[in-house]
Amino acid sequence: MGYKPRRKIYTLAFEGEEYEGLEVKIRGLNTGQVMDIDAARADGGDSAIVAMLQLMAEQLVEWNVEDDEGQPVPTTFEGVRSLDIDFNWAVIDAWQNAAAGVPAPLESGSTSGEPSLVASIPTETLSLPPESTAVPA
Repeated sequence: MGYKPRRKIYTLAFEGEEYEGLEVKIRGLNTGQVMDIDAARADGGDSAIVAMLQLMAEQLVEWNVEDDEGQPVPTTFEGVRSLDIDFNWAVIDAWQNAAAGVPAPLESGSTSGEPSLVASIPTETLSLPPESTAVPA
């Protein structure tokens, strides 16, 4: 019996109020798929973008996306195609960041802990020594 690596499922994190409440679960990418997405981004052509969106749709596990009538948008290629391209780019960006292990930004302002000691260490500018009067040999 051999080893079978587990496929990761990521719960994506989104920045900004525009995506507040959005929940997306998506399978991880294998090495070839990462390379395909990078190539599609670099290519930028319609067929490359379609391939990238198809890959995204194939890996979607679930999301809470609704259309204008409040109906769930299916996690299919047709569902993905029905959404704004900016929305799809945001999902793809979050997906790539999750797969690459890029941590979400930390919240600003800590509510615990001590101030850094470095900030309290006094510093002064050192003066240069007077010029030497010794003559080199």
